[in-house]
Amino acid sequence: DLAIISVRRRTLLADQLQIIRDFVGSGKPMIGIRTASHAFCLRDKPAPDGRVDWQEFDRDVIGGSYTNHHGAGPETTITLAASAAEHPVLAAINVAELKGTGSLYKVSPLQPSASPLLMGTIPDADAEPVAWLNKRADGGTTFYTSLGHVGNFEQPAFRRLLKNACDWLTASSAP
Repeated sequence: DLAIISVRRRTLLADQLQIIRDFVGSGKPMIGIRTASHAFCLRDKPAPDGRVDWQEFDRDVIGGSYTNHHGAGPETTITLAASAAEHPVLAAINVAELKGTGSLYKVSPLQPSASPLLMGTIPDADAEPVAWLNKRADGGTTFYTSLGHVGNFEQPAFRRLLKNACDWLTASSAP
């Protein structure tokens, strides 16, 4: 099994969120796309009555430290993270064909359990990880990318990145 999370600022009924918590707790693999870093909590507000949030989802499951994003502006230039070139998730991907079409997310620092695969840069800002793997405390692995703006899905290299992540996470030999 593999869960793919692509949700933005949603609170759920307790039994609905428990299904996701149980999946994560089972150690099964997960993929988070773009707004998944702030999937299950509202900005500066508590969950409405009858709903619950998971504010630590980014830290504990995704492995990031999302605080916001840079404003709309230039495309994000994508490069390989140090020592990530041989990772199977990046197989057959021409990184030069990847362009961040949405604003660059501020996600640094990654949690100690996370290993960056791709970095993104825009002028006048520090580089930020845009794809990484997080080895969770439950033993499972999450692949996350802050790419995933609508324009990214038009790029064959981005679609290949997601396919590779799915394949690697569900392979019996994946850690």
